[in-house]
Amino acid sequence: MHPVLNKVLGIVGLHEGKKQPPMITKIIYPTVDMATSIAFYESLGFSVVSYDEHYAWVQIDGRELFHLSSYPELNRGENRAGGYFHVQDVDAIHQKWTAKVATTDPLGDRPWGMREFSITDPSGNLLRVGQNL
Repeated sequence: MHPVLNKVLGIVGLHEGKKQPPMITKIIYPTVDMATSIAFYESLGFSVVSYDEHYAWVQIDGRELFHLSSYPELNRGENRAGGYFHVQDVDAIHQKWTAKVATTDPLGDRPWGMREFSITDPSGNLLRVGQNL
């Protein structure tokens, strides 16, 4: 577990003072090649727990954030899957992740009141990361 990611992503899936929120939703990203996807997410500082060769959970600090599901016939260019990671320090995440992968959308303040950027994984899944301004 990466200390910066743990700090800034630590709010995902949790509410102040409670162990579990009243409702939990999980993104399930389709994955062309599971081994490539696992290596990608681990390079960003996540841990990945494989159920089998077709399914895995992506975690930070032991907390499950999203899932990966094998879909070898997926056309990366036509993949429209995506998720939003609402964090406390988008600049720290941007600095860490862009040292490893290029952004799809650059870091910036948006007119809708968010500071955000996005990347895509090897299967074409969008990961948009932002914080409130």
